[in-house]
Amino acid sequence: MKLINSHAATALLAISASFLLMACGSGSSLPSVALVPGTDVPLAATQSSQAAFDFVSTVVAKGEADTETPLAIGDAELAASDIADPMPVAA
Repeated sequence: MKLINSHAATALLAISASFLLMACGSGSSLPSVALVPGTDVPLAATQSSQAAFDFVSTVVAKGEADTETPLAIGDAELAASDIADPMPVAA
């Protein structure tokens, strides 16, 4: 049962992050990093769940979703982990 909840939580996080990225502003003021070609998503966020969390946290912390150009996410998929401890979400 816990395994199902873990997968559901991971899927929910990935879906939430996708919607969040679509609603948030441009990555132009994010630190310069290697991006997934044709997107504003850092390559590291597709390879590490911690990097994905850090990327989404940075976008949320900007708090400029209504004033920036939307992020290009294309077909990029954020990394997820079945074994990592859950990360706290700031309110």
